Amino acid sequence: MRHSSTLLQLSLLVLAFSAAITTAWAQQKQEDDNEVADQELIDDVRSGLHTTVSATAAWLDSFFTESVDRSAYDDVYGSLTVAPQWDEYDGFEVDSSFRARVVLPHAERKFSAVIGRGDFDDFINDQQTTRPTVIQREQADEEWMVGLGFDPVVRDDHSLSFGAGFRGGLKLDPYVRARYRFEEILSESSELHFQSVGFWRDSDGFGIAQTIEYDVALSEQWFNKFWVRGTFAERTEGVRWHASEKLYYIYHHERALGAEVWWYGETERIVPLQDYGVKALHRSRFLRDWLYLEGWVGLHWPREFLDESRQPRWLVGIEFELQFGD
Repeated sequence: MRHSSTLLQLSLLVLAFSAAITTAWAQQKQEDDNEVADQELIDDVRSGLHTTVSATAAWLDSFFTESVDRSAYDDVYGSLTVAPQWDEYDGFEVDSSFRARVVLPHAERKFSAVIGRGDFDDFINDQQTTRPTVIQREQADEEWMVGLGFDPVVRDDHSLSFGAGFRGGLKLDPYVRARYRFEEILSESSELHFQSVGFWRDSDGFGIAQTIEYDVALSEQWFNKFWVRGTFAERTEGVRWHASEKLYYIYHHERALGAEVWWYGETERIVPLQDYGVKALHRSRFLRDWLYLEGWVGLHWPREFLDESRQPRWLVGIEFELQFGD
């Protein structure tokens, strides 16, 4: 009797164990299937961006030739960033930007098509990654821009380029710009960059922007980047300026911890210094070689009006950057 009871208990234990394994396997399979589906979706998004930009470039290049070979427009590169973030001062928002460029083969390969969405200043300076993510931007500037670029001089230490196009969607707000960039290698571990941009757009008139960047590798793992930009235009109140100091610790391939301090203001505003702050960040490659994830947390001290007291405000956010092309 005892032997039968023991056998029954053992049978029940085996059945229970088998059921647990089956359930766990089914759950793991579902999770794996979901992960594969998510990864396939990411690949589809990247492929769709590449195809859309290539088709747009082929249409623009058709103005220079009667026959267009679609395969000639695969030399596309750009990035898409999406950044959900919460700021104690302004609340929750999702910041995003898009930039794509493709060389037009029938336009002597010195012309390129440029497509983007984001801040106009970042677009004409071709430096969307230098601006601290938390700097406030007018929503009117968050619009699509399409244009052509002409690069008569492209060398290792300096380059000259011109561009023209439209921004603002159906409003077709035209713009033109000229950009000159100079790079000086100061030592084996440091570089200095100067960039000057002159521009005009129908809605805001003429303007000029000057950027200075200083990069230095302190060691194999420590890297420092400083940049400052001043912009003067008919739409600005004096000179609008940004400055940022970033320090990175690269602890693994494509993984880094960092800290940033930034300042932002306009010289003739009621409150010239609009914001300054500090944040800690982490950046790493995520799922794919061309997908990056950056998260941050910090404090800043914004102030827009004279009767407003400057107080520390928390901010936290995460940014996904998808790169495509070569």
